[in-house]
Amino acid sequence: MSVQVVEAQAPILNAGHRCDACASSRAYVAVILKWSPTLRNGGELLFCAHCFRKHEQALQLFVAQVIDERYTLTKHVQDDGHFE
Repeated sequence: MSVQVVEAQAPILNAGHRCDACASSRAYVAVILKWSPTLRNGGELLFCAHCFRKHEQALQLFVAQVIDERYTLTKHVQDDGHFE
């Protein structure tokens, strides 16, 4: 099964979006769930980078689309590891 992963050109998530797993960290990944009789409807889960890595494998059965904005965590870091 193929999951559509989208890296938005301009971030969609902002500092007001919080991780549904840990409830304290900023969300960088939005997971759009597909419909199933068990879930009764689709929906969306938000994850910080850490929690998404932790739960990524388990989510594979339920995911329709992933909006991944983790690239924004490192976009200002130069190749030598220093910030621009």
